Amino acid sequence: MFRTSGKVESAKTIYVDMDDVLCETARCLLDIVEREFGKRLVYEELSTFDVGEACGLGPEEVTELFRIAHHPDELLGMEPIEGAGPVLEKWAEAGFEIAVVTGRPPSTYEPSVEWLARHRLPYHAFLIVDKYGRFATENTIGITLSDLVGLSFCLAVEDSPAMAAYLDDRMRVPVALFDRPWNRAGAEHSLIGRYRHWREIERAVPENGWENIGSGASRRRRALSREKQ
Repeated sequence: MFRTSGKVESAKTIYVDMDDVLCETARCLLDIVEREFGKRLVYEELSTFDVGEACGLGPEEVTELFRIAHHPDELLGMEPIEGAGPVLEKWAEAGFEIAVVTGRPPSTYEPSVEWLARHRLPYHAFLIVDKYGRFATENTIGITLSDLVGLSFCLAVEDSPAMAAYLDDRMRVPVALFDRPWNRAGAEHSLIGRYRHWREIERAVPENGWENIGSGASRRRRALSREKQ
C-alpha cells in the first residue's frame, strides 16, 4: 500500500519532484551542516547529489544530519522556490493533474503535505517513492521504482540526475531538469532538457510540446557553459 493525497490515473499527469524543485532543500542542509558540524560548503560547489559526501561527513554525522533535516520544524521552515506556484496553478487550470513525487522517507509525509498547504501549491497526488533504495522493506507507505513505472506521466520536473535518467530510459517521460550544481555533469539524454527557472519551463513547454522538451538540451548546456567562462 502507498499513501497519496489523490490518485494518479490520468495520462495528463505531471510529475513534480519536491526537494530543490519546489523547496530549497540543499541550502537548508548546508545550513545545518555549518550550524551542527562547523563545516561550510558554498552552494555552487555542491557538485554531488550526496550532501554528506560533499561536506566530508562521516557515517554517524550523515545519520544525524538527516535526523535533524527531517524534523518537522526544519521541513516546514524550508523556503519555496520562486515561480513554482504560478506555473503549477496554470497547469492545473489547463486541466493537468499535478503529482508531487518525493524520495523523502515515509516519516516526512505529514510535514511535507503541510508545507505544500502553507505555500498554497496545487497538487492532486502526493507520492513517496523509494527512489534510492533507502526505505525499510515492510510497513512503509512508500512505493518502489517498479510501482512508479506502472504510472503514467506526460512530463516530469526533477533535479536528480539519476531519477531524470530513469524517467527517460525506463519510462520514456520527457524531463525538465531543474538546473543545479550537482546535475551539470553527465551524459545527455534525448528526453531531458535543462532549465534554470520555473519561468523557463513555463515558456518552453507550450512552445515545444511535452515530447520535445529535451530537444534543446545540448544548446542549453552550451549556453550555460559560456556563461560560466
